[in-house]
Amino acid sequence: MMNLRTLKYADMDLERPIAIIGFPSVGLVSSIASNFCVGKLEMQPIAGMTSPEMPPYCLMSNGQALPPVRFYGRKGTGKKGRDAIVCMSEYTPKPEHCYDLSMYILNYLRSMGCEEMVCLEGVPRFSDDDGMVVCGNGPNSQKMMRKTKLTVMENGMVRGITGIMLYSAPSAGMDVVALIAPANQSMPDPGSAAGFLGPLSKIVTSFKVDSQPLLDEAEEIQKRIDQQESVHSDDTQFYG
Repeated sequence: MMNLRTLKYADMDLERPIAIIGFPSVGLVSSIASNFCVGKLEMQPIAGMTSPEMPPYCLMSNGQALPPVRFYGRKGTGKKGRDAIVCMSEYTPKPEHCYDLSMYILNYLRSMGCEEMVCLEGVPRFSDDDGMVVCGNGPNSQKMMRKTKLTVMENGMVRGITGIMLYSAPSAGMDVVALIAPANQSMPDPGSAAGFLGPLSKIVTSFKVDSQPLLDEAEEIQKRIDQQESVHSDDTQFYG
């Protein structure tokens, strides 16, 4: 069992916030999208989680030292704006730690008044025809899934923190949906991470973030790959 401890930083007086969960997955898409939203929406750290079983590092952010698992809060804007909490990390929990960490996160979110949750998850892309899908659990999850206009995954396996949240959140009184994006298995994939932003903004109306910077980053990565392949091809021809 993990020895987990919560560090509290700020009280934002959030009202029934919706939670967004982003732990590392294929192509790091979940972490990339979560970190991008936190930065662009200028979300503030409200709590963190630490444990001897987690990697020994901290993240320095605006002069503040933060632990591996962090919670950021934001008050909703506009008439339909929703208060929100983003839970994110850069480290992948060991399989034997996923359950304890998931339960601890659920308990914290429930204490903050969360009733709905969106998990971001990446899976290997096997062809260019692979597209993003959604699945969910809980009485209100069908309504949340319809808002995304994505294909619903009726059968399949979801791993890690997201998988545990899908079957555990309803018993904690929370509806949960998972946005699942196909991504590059061999490197960070900001282009696929950008795909989360549209469906996410349909569920959380105040979470509208321009995805262009992520698409530009993906284009730059592809250019570097193409250049490297071109150089390699030229060397092969020369030495051949």
